[in-house]
Amino acid sequence: NNTCSSNNYEGIRLDPSSDNNSLINNTCSSNTQNGIYLISSSDNTVSNNNCSSNNQFGISLYESSNNTGSNNTCNSNNWVGIWLASFSDNNSLTNNNCSSNNQFGICLDSSSDNTVSNNTCNSNTQFGIYLYSSSNTTVSNNTCNSNTQYGLFLYSSSNTTVSNNNCSSNNYEGICLDSSSDNNSLINNTCNSNTQNGI
Repeated sequence: NNTCSSNNYEGIRLDPSSDNNSLINNTCSSNTQNGIYLISSSDNTVSNNNCSSNNQFGISLYESSNNTGSNNTCNSNNWVGIWLASFSDNNSLTNNNCSSNNQFGICLDSSSDNTVSNNTCNSNTQFGIYLYSSSNTTVSNNTCNSNTQYGLFLYSSSNTTVSNNNCSSNNYEGICLDSSSDNNSLINNTCNSNTQNGI
């Protein structure tokens, strides 16, 4: 129950090898960089936090694996709601609200074997959920509606299961696979009323 807002860097930061911690019910908003930032840290629980209106990311994991992020609110950040980068593998992102961010709701950048499920990623300026060079991921039961560009975008991301997502009313496509995104499975998704294509 910490309030860590309006700081010049992060609200909460875990430096390398900060493992097996619980970050729960914190308010980390309006920070100059990130709300919560994990660097090379594993087996942490990040849940029920409000990480909104930060100048960069709401929650950022860098080279951090085997973490759980659930029930967080990461809205109206200047870059991304939740960002996993640089081999942040085997993480679980569930039941988060990542909406109205200036870039993406959730972004996986060079991070694989993650689970992204039951998240709400609406009304982001670019994409609801973005996988960039991130393979072997499960993306299921997410709502990615009314984003300015794509609901769900896979770029150079393969062997991913995309199932039971609602990607509707986006200004480009509901779901888009680009640049050698191979061997993916798309199952039972709803992609209605998008300005261009459903899938």
